[in-house]
Amino acid sequence: MRHLCRSAGLTGFSEVCAQLGLDAPRLAHEVGLPVAALSNPDLKIPSLSVARLLEAAARRSGNQEIGLRMAEIRRLSNMGAVGLIAREQPSLRKALEVMVQYQWMQNDSVVAHIEEESEIAIVRLSFVGEVRKLSRQAVELCIGVLVRNVRSLLGERWRPQAVCFAHPKPSTFDRYRRVLGVAPLFGQEFNGIVFERRDLETKITSADPDMARQIERYVAQMRPDRSIVAETEELIALLLPTGRCTADAVAKRMNVDRRTLHRKLSLERTSFREVLGRQRMALAKSLMADPKRTLVSVADQIGLSGASAFSHWFRRHQGHPPRRSSTRTPAGRAARKARPS
Repeated sequence: MRHLCRSAGLTGFSEVCAQLGLDAPRLAHEVGLPVAALSNPDLKIPSLSVARLLEAAARRSGNQEIGLRMAEIRRLSNMGAVGLIAREQPSLRKALEVMVQYQWMQNDSVVAHIEEESEIAIVRLSFVGEVRKLSRQAVELCIGVLVRNVRSLLGERWRPQAVCFAHPKPSTFDRYRRVLGVAPLFGQEFNGIVFERRDLETKITSADPDMARQIERYVAQMRPDRSIVAETEELIALLLPTGRCTADAVAKRMNVDRRTLHRKLSLERTSFREVLGRQRMALAKSLMADPKRTLVSVADQIGLSGASAFSHWFRRHQGHPPRRSSTRTPAGRAARKARPS
């Protein structure tokens, strides 16, 4: 399946390229994107090509802050109708729920999820498909935009407790602190932001619920028909790290029962088990590409109980054992570090 995003995701790319002495139209042409995507925010373009474009710009310039530089000049209005709906919500919780609900309009290769635990809240982002293999700049852009959007709703003084990235740390942190408000944690088990749970209930003083409802009715009519397989793949990618990725859990999020889910997948000549297996293997291989990630960490992220279970599962499906790697920060440590003392 080819994942698409709005060309609004490239807002600021030309400006950043000019600052770094890069030819933005030429780079776009090289990765197969129309040059019009650099100026027209409403084109639908391949998410993978956008990820390749950002990585190409980072490689050519020797600057690993392409995503952050773009995020720094982004505004909530760049999200179009979704930004308008979010701005008119009564609280941060409702605004974030809108952003998660309509993420498909911005980039359907990105899956967002809000988690709450004790006194903290986490907005976790993950990528599906081939995009996750080229995701450093795309991840930093998405996380940077998320932080900027929350600040636009709650005020520039707002800061997350932690910002987490799965990729390795860079050599400098100055721009990270400026854009994100904090020095991020790298080499973590997820990409996302951690903040105080009570922030979710913060009121948005400029909200106009009537306006939000009118815009939302309009946006709801724009959603294209999506295959049951694609929707199942996205939900599996979201639920795998939780350890609760079952047919029942996926069906519940689709507002159908398990039998209906199985029937619809059968009509597409596949099954929940087959889709789960493909997504689990794709995620496992992507995670193992990181030499610092342990088999325990990989097993945890794909919903298996430990390295032994993962090795047995991998050998059964691939015919050979997975390669091992060195130690890594355990899952969830970033969130625990960010808890209020």
